[in-house]
Amino acid sequence: METNVVKVKLWGMDVGYLSWDSAARLAVFEYEPLFLEQGLDIAPLTMSIHSPRSRKQIPWTGDTDKLYQGLPPMIADSLPDKWGNSLFKAWLRDNHISTKKATPVDHLSFIGSRAMGALEYEPAQKLGGHSAFSVDVQRLYDFAKQVLNEREATVLNQENSILWQDLVKISSSPGGKRPKAIVALNEITGDVISGQGIIPEGFQYYILKYDDHSAYPFAKLEYVYYQMALDAGIRMMPSKLKTYGGVTHFLTQRFDRNGNDKIHTQTLAAMSPLSNSYEEIFAVIRRLNLPYEDSRQQYLRMAFNVIARNVDDHSKNFSFCMNRDGAWRLSPAYDLTYSVDLTAPVYSNRHSLTVNGKDEDITREDLETIGLKNDIQDYKTLINKVANAVTHFEVYAKELDLDEKLIDSIKADFIKV
Repeated sequence: METNVVKVKLWGMDVGYLSWDSAARLAVFEYEPLFLEQGLDIAPLTMSIHSPRSRKQIPWTGDTDKLYQGLPPMIADSLPDKWGNSLFKAWLRDNHISTKKATPVDHLSFIGSRAMGALEYEPAQKLGGHSAFSVDVQRLYDFAKQVLNEREATVLNQENSILWQDLVKISSSPGGKRPKAIVALNEITGDVISGQGIIPEGFQYYILKYDDHSAYPFAKLEYVYYQMALDAGIRMMPSKLKTYGGVTHFLTQRFDRNGNDKIHTQTLAAMSPLSNSYEEIFAVIRRLNLPYEDSRQQYLRMAFNVIARNVDDHSKNFSFCMNRDGAWRLSPAYDLTYSVDLTAPVYSNRHSLTVNGKDEDITREDLETIGLKNDIQDYKTLINKVANAVTHFEVYAKELDLDEKLIDSIKADFIKV
């Protein structure tokens, strides 16, 4: 494959050029001079267009941390996580391409214009047409499981070759561990089509998170948390449960799309690679000069994650969005769910980000300390608001017929504040 060099684009503009140094196993990025004149600071804290390095056309090198795979953090954000990476490796395998020879720059070429956010990469690997196509949700997911469970190359016969192309187009770019697809949904007709490329009028972009039909109700549990988060005043994109083939899946509207317009998005991991605490999220909010409402929202999310035991609160689960005028805002919340593994040892269920220096046994006093130090108005009231919203868990869970033993075990794990 060995693409080696790709052009990075944003809203039709050439942002710069990314190449792969095989010897150093690092990427090298250089801004396009004409882009610097646009005044759009797309990576203000790591690769600012105003920095002397950018202005002097000195290349930026990639980050050696495993999370960034040798890419600059701003660009590494375009790579998927476990699920998308699995599909990419399967695609390489079925196209007789060595996974050892494929570089992160090759992966970006494979993603092309299908990345989350607004960045695009050229030349892009051709994966068929860009027009929307109808999606048979359950059939496609059944095929996905078949592909990922095969140790040898999946036979691309006439029946499944189209399914394989469709799967790659809609499922290989989103982040996260769990299987998901990028789709577009017509609220009136219920039709589901691919969410890559331009979608017709009447459709909305969604991320569809598959439920694996196991004993654990991933989709329904995430919807319960979505309802509680709304009760707490946390801003989220409209979400819903939909059943296909007897299996219920979780769908949430994309915040990086406004109609067919793409919104530039950076996770905390890309915006501030060294951040490993909630306090540092508030610091980023201040450095970006965001309005107070964003600090208030972030405080609600911190309290919610602590009280409702969402310990999978890593730096890729918080994001910032930039509009075409270059103005940044905190993104809507996402990936809020109960993420404790009740069968695992206690040490494996610690929070990914610390609160007041702690990743476990976090108390109300710790939350209040963060509120006081970050000038959060009425922080005690906000904690109470979240705590009250979490008391609705049992009602929402029973409405979806979740197992009563599971309900009781999760309730017992909530933090009392």
